[in-house]
Amino acid sequence: AQTDRRALQGAEIDEYLGSETDNIQYYFEVMNNDGKDSLRMRLIRAGFFNRSALTYFNLFRIGVAIVFFVAAVLAVTVFVPGTSTVSAMILGMIVSGVVFIFASLMLDNRGKKKEIEYRKMFPDFMDLLIVCVDAGLSFEAAIDRTAREFLATNPDFGTHLGIIALEIRAGRPSYEALTNFGNRTNIEEAKSLAILFRQSEELGSSVSKTLRTFSTEMRQMRIIRAEEKANSLPVRMIFPIGLFMFPVNLIIVLVPVLVTIIKIFTDLQPAGSI
Repeated sequence: AQTDRRALQGAEIDEYLGSETDNIQYYFEVMNNDGKDSLRMRLIRAGFFNRSALTYFNLFRIGVAIVFFVAAVLAVTVFVPGTSTVSAMILGMIVSGVVFIFASLMLDNRGKKKEIEYRKMFPDFMDLLIVCVDAGLSFEAAIDRTAREFLATNPDFGTHLGIIALEIRAGRPSYEALTNFGNRTNIEEAKSLAILFRQSEELGSSVSKTLRTFSTEMRQMRIIRAEEKANSLPVRMIFPIGLFMFPVNLIIVLVPVLVTIIKIFTDLQPAGSI
């Protein structure tokens, strides 16, 4: 039963990674016709590979903008009766415009979350890729094998890897496929790997050695980034400490002194009153 399940999973992955798949065709259409910062590419970067994602997203933000426009006009009409209709509609358009822009910001925020998620997975991707290459697989076969493994755990990241395999299979150079991967995911490590692969192909060096060198450098860079964040923490804490803790400490120190001074002046008697 387990063998049948694994075979079924393999067949599903083969079908999913096939070049005739609608999602894959849609990506290549976007890549050939749109820029890397276009709305359709931003949707793909956020994990929406479906062809209808653009339509759904536009309908969503237009619908929400209309709802907020009507709500703003009604709110102004009810709570501020003296407001003219033109002023209420202008306010409603401003609110709907802000909501329309906010929807795009939400999309970019999801893309950034995906970027962080992909960056965390990148070391595992490199380790698995090195294992496959050391086992004797070609780079294309190693990418294909790695994509199959990630499709079971993270379909979005696995789809990106599957696109790399399809691009290489279609005749695109490895460094160009990796460059496109870096542009899709916006991962600096992937872009650096693409540059390193281009240099490796020009010099004719070993793929396995190139991957190991890059993996070592990448881990060192991750350690350096972690140290930079740790070193910048005291500087970032200055403002919250000064804003929240300094006034409290000032009150703790000065209040007893002020109470003592007030008590002294209160106990003082005017001269000649004895």
